[in-house]
Amino acid sequence: MDFERAFKFPTDDPDWIKKVVIGAILSIIPIVNFISFGYALELLKNIIDSKEELPEWSEFGGKFVKGLVAVIIYIIYMLIPAIIMFVFGGTSIMAMANGHDAAIAGGIVGFGITMLLVILLAFVIGFIIPMAIANYIAYDEFGAAFRFSEIFGKIKDNFSDYIIMYLIIIVVGAVSGFLAGLIPFIGMLIAIFINFYISLVYAFILGKIYIK
Repeated sequence: MDFERAFKFPTDDPDWIKKVVIGAILSIIPIVNFISFGYALELLKNIIDSKEELPEWSEFGGKFVKGLVAVIIYIIYMLIPAIIMFVFGGTSIMAMANGHDAAIAGGIVGFGITMLLVILLAFVIGFIIPMAIANYIAYDEFGAAFRFSEIFGKIKDNFSDYIIMYLIIIVVGAVSGFLAGLIPFIGMLIAIFINFYISLVYAFILGKIYIK
Protein backbone atom coordinates (compact mmCIF):
# COMPACT_ATOMS: atom_id res chain seq x y z
CA MET A 1 0.00 0.00 0.00
CA ASP A 2 1.38 3.39 -1.06
CA PHE A 3 0.34 5.51 1.92
CA GLU A 4 2.26 8.54 0.64
CA ARG A 5 0.16 8.42 -2.53
CA ALA A 6 -3.00 8.27 -0.42
CA PHE A 7 -2.16 11.52 1.38
CA LYS A 8 -1.40 13.33 -1.89
CA PHE A 9 -4.29 11.91 -3.91
CA PRO A 10 -6.97 14.55 -3.15
CA THR A 11 -4.69 17.31 -4.49
CA ASP A 12 -4.69 15.68 -7.96
CA ASP A 13 -8.11 17.23 -8.56
CA PRO A 14 -7.78 20.82 -9.88
CA ASP A 15 -10.82 21.79 -7.76
CA TRP A 16 -9.65 19.98 -4.64
CA ILE A 17 -9.50 23.08 -2.44
CA LYS A 18 -13.10 24.03 -3.26
CA LYS A 19 -14.27 20.46 -2.71
CA VAL A 20 -12.49 20.18 0.63
CA VAL A 21 -13.81 23.56 1.80
CA ILE A 22 -17.40 22.56 0.97
CA GLY A 23 -17.00 19.22 2.72
CA ALA A 24 -15.37 20.75 5.78
CA ILE A 25 -18.14 23.33 6.18
CA LEU A 26 -20.90 20.73 5.80
CA SER A 27 -19.13 18.40 8.24
CA ILE A 28 -19.68 20.73 11.21
CA ILE A 29 -23.44 21.13 10.70
CA PRO A 30 -25.50 18.52 12.60
CA ILE A 31 -27.56 16.20 10.37
CA VAL A 32 -26.25 18.01 7.27
CA ASN A 33 -22.88 16.40 8.02
CA PHE A 34 -24.32 13.10 6.75
CA ILE A 35 -23.81 14.67 3.30
CA SER A 36 -20.07 15.18 3.85
CA PHE A 37 -19.82 11.63 5.19
CA GLY A 38 -21.68 10.42 2.10
CA TYR A 39 -19.22 12.33 -0.08
CA ALA A 40 -16.31 10.39 1.44
CA LEU A 41 -18.27 7.17 0.90
CA GLU A 42 -18.79 8.06 -2.77
CA LEU A 43 -15.03 8.46 -3.04
CA LEU A 44 -14.65 5.04 -1.41
CA LYS A 45 -16.98 3.61 -4.08
CA ASN A 46 -14.92 5.31 -6.81
CA ILE A 47 -11.72 3.73 -5.50
CA ILE A 48 -13.37 0.31 -5.23
CA ASP A 49 -14.43 0.75 -8.87
CA SER A 50 -10.82 1.72 -9.75
CA LYS A 51 -11.72 5.36 -10.46
CA GLU A 52 -9.18 7.56 -8.69
CA GLU A 53 -11.13 10.80 -8.72
CA LEU A 54 -12.90 12.99 -6.20
CA PRO A 55 -16.69 13.00 -6.62
CA GLU A 56 -18.49 16.16 -7.64
CA TRP A 57 -20.60 18.07 -5.15
CA SER A 58 -23.95 17.10 -6.66
CA GLU A 59 -26.83 14.75 -5.82
CA PHE A 60 -26.83 15.81 -2.18
CA GLY A 61 -29.79 13.54 -1.40
CA GLY A 62 -27.88 10.43 -2.43
CA LYS A 63 -24.89 11.47 -0.37
CA PHE A 64 -27.13 12.12 2.64
CA VAL A 65 -28.70 8.66 2.40
CA LYS A 66 -25.31 6.93 2.09
CA GLY A 67 -24.01 8.80 5.12
CA LEU A 68 -27.14 8.08 7.13
CA VAL A 69 -27.10 4.36 6.33
CA ALA A 70 -23.41 4.13 7.29
CA VAL A 71 -24.18 5.79 10.64
CA ILE A 72 -27.02 3.31 11.22
CA ILE A 73 -24.60 0.45 10.50
CA TYR A 74 -22.17 1.94 13.03
CA ILE A 75 -24.91 2.23 15.67
CA ILE A 76 -26.06 -1.37 15.14
CA TYR A 77 -22.51 -2.66 15.62
CA MET A 78 -22.00 -0.53 18.72
CA LEU A 79 -25.24 -1.78 20.26
CA ILE A 80 -23.31 -4.85 21.43
CA PRO A 81 -21.01 -3.06 23.91
CA ALA A 82 -23.86 -0.67 24.80
CA ILE A 83 -26.14 -3.55 25.81
CA ILE A 84 -23.36 -5.19 27.83
CA MET A 85 -22.74 -1.88 29.59
CA PHE A 86 -26.44 -1.42 30.31
CA VAL A 87 -27.02 -4.95 31.63
CA PHE A 88 -23.84 -5.67 33.59
CA GLY A 89 -22.98 -2.07 34.47
CA GLY A 90 -26.53 -1.54 35.69
CA THR A 91 -26.34 -4.67 37.81
CA SER A 92 -23.10 -3.44 39.40
CA ILE A 93 -24.60 -0.02 40.15
CA MET A 94 -27.64 -1.66 41.76
CA ALA A 95 -25.29 -3.76 43.89
CA MET A 96 -23.44 -0.63 45.03
CA ALA A 97 -26.75 1.03 45.86
CA ASN A 98 -27.49 -1.85 48.23
CA GLY A 99 -25.49 -0.06 50.90
CA HIS A 100 -23.59 -3.03 52.36
CA ASP A 101 -19.79 -2.84 52.27
CA ALA A 102 -19.41 -6.23 50.58
CA ALA A 103 -22.04 -5.35 47.98
CA ILE A 104 -20.41 -1.98 47.30
CA ALA A 105 -16.97 -3.57 46.91
CA GLY A 106 -18.37 -6.25 44.62
CA GLY A 107 -20.26 -3.64 42.63
CA ILE A 108 -17.14 -1.53 42.14
CA VAL A 109 -15.14 -4.55 40.95
CA GLY A 110 -17.97 -5.67 38.69
CA PHE A 111 -18.38 -2.20 37.22
CA GLY A 112 -14.62 -1.95 36.60
CA ILE A 113 -14.54 -5.31 34.83
CA THR A 114 -17.59 -4.35 32.77
CA MET A 115 -16.01 -1.06 31.73
CA LEU A 116 -12.79 -2.81 30.69
CA LEU A 117 -14.74 -5.40 28.69
CA VAL A 118 -16.85 -2.72 27.01
CA ILE A 119 -13.79 -0.64 26.07
CA LEU A 120 -11.98 -3.66 24.59
CA LEU A 121 -15.09 -4.81 22.75
CA ALA A 122 -15.77 -1.31 21.39
CA PHE A 123 -12.17 -1.14 20.15
CA VAL A 124 -12.45 -4.50 18.37
CA ILE A 125 -15.83 -3.65 16.85
CA GLY A 126 -14.55 -0.21 15.84
CA PHE A 127 -11.75 -2.02 14.03
CA ILE A 128 -14.26 -4.09 12.05
CA ILE A 129 -16.76 -1.34 11.19
CA PRO A 130 -14.75 0.39 8.39
CA MET A 131 -14.59 -2.83 6.37
CA ALA A 132 -18.25 -3.53 7.10
CA ILE A 133 -19.15 -0.11 5.69
CA ALA A 134 -16.83 -0.70 2.71
CA ASN A 135 -18.71 -3.94 1.99
CA TYR A 136 -22.01 -2.05 2.13
CA ILE A 137 -20.66 0.58 -0.29
CA ALA A 138 -19.18 -2.01 -2.67
CA TYR A 139 -22.46 -3.92 -3.03
CA ASP A 140 -24.84 -1.02 -2.30
CA GLU A 141 -26.71 -3.43 -0.03
CA PHE A 142 -27.43 -2.79 3.65
CA GLY A 143 -27.11 -6.50 4.45
CA ALA A 144 -23.59 -6.59 3.00
CA ALA A 145 -22.41 -4.73 6.11
CA PHE A 146 -23.22 -7.85 8.13
CA ARG A 147 -21.79 -10.54 5.86
CA PHE A 148 -19.13 -11.38 8.39
CA SER A 149 -17.27 -14.04 6.40
CA GLU A 150 -16.60 -11.53 3.61
CA ILE A 151 -15.69 -8.74 6.03
CA PHE A 152 -13.32 -10.84 8.14
CA GLY A 153 -11.80 -12.32 4.98
CA LYS A 154 -10.98 -8.86 3.62
CA ILE A 155 -9.42 -7.81 6.94
CA LYS A 156 -7.43 -11.05 7.24
CA ASP A 157 -6.07 -10.81 3.69
CA ASN A 158 -4.85 -7.24 4.24
CA PHE A 159 -4.25 -7.24 7.98
CA SER A 160 -0.97 -5.29 8.09
CA ASP A 161 -2.22 -2.50 5.81
CA TYR A 162 -5.52 -2.40 7.70
CA ILE A 163 -3.69 -2.00 11.03
CA ILE A 164 -1.54 0.81 9.62
CA MET A 165 -4.64 2.57 8.26
CA TYR A 166 -6.33 2.31 11.64
CA LEU A 167 -3.28 3.68 13.47
CA ILE A 168 -2.86 6.55 10.99
CA ILE A 169 -6.44 7.66 11.58
CA ILE A 170 -5.99 7.50 15.37
CA VAL A 171 -2.74 9.51 15.25
CA VAL A 172 -4.07 12.13 12.83
CA GLY A 173 -7.25 12.44 14.90
CA ALA A 174 -5.17 13.00 18.03
CA VAL A 175 -3.02 15.64 16.31
CA SER A 176 -6.12 17.36 14.95
CA GLY A 177 -7.69 17.42 18.40
CA PHE A 178 -4.47 18.77 19.90
CA LEU A 179 -4.38 21.61 17.36
CA ALA A 180 -8.02 22.45 18.03
CA GLY A 181 -7.29 22.79 21.74
CA LEU A 182 -3.91 24.48 21.38
CA ILE A 183 -4.93 27.45 19.24
CA PRO A 184 -8.35 28.89 20.10
CA PHE A 185 -10.70 29.26 17.10
CA ILE A 186 -7.93 29.15 14.46
CA GLY A 187 -6.86 25.71 15.67
CA MET A 188 -10.45 24.51 15.52
CA LEU A 189 -10.83 25.78 11.94
CA ILE A 190 -7.61 24.05 10.91
CA ALA A 191 -8.78 20.84 12.58
CA ILE A 192 -12.10 20.92 10.70
CA PHE A 193 -10.35 21.07 7.33
CA ILE A 194 -7.74 18.49 8.35
CA ASN A 195 -10.45 16.10 9.49
CA PHE A 196 -12.37 16.27 6.21
CA TYR A 197 -9.20 16.00 4.13
CA ILE A 198 -8.16 12.95 6.15
CA SER A 199 -11.60 11.40 5.61
CA LEU A 200 -10.78 11.47 1.88
CA VAL A 201 -7.36 9.92 2.51
CA TYR A 202 -9.06 7.31 4.69
CA ALA A 203 -11.58 6.51 1.93
CA PHE A 204 -8.74 6.14 -0.58
CA ILE A 205 -6.77 3.76 1.65
CA LEU A 206 -9.83 1.70 2.62
CA GLY A 207 -10.88 1.38 -1.02
CA LYS A 208 -7.41 0.25 -2.08
CA ILE A 209 -7.29 -2.28 0.75
CA TYR A 210 -10.74 -3.58 -0.19
CA ILE A 211 -9.78 -4.34 -3.79
CA LYS A 212 -6.21 -5.48 -3.09
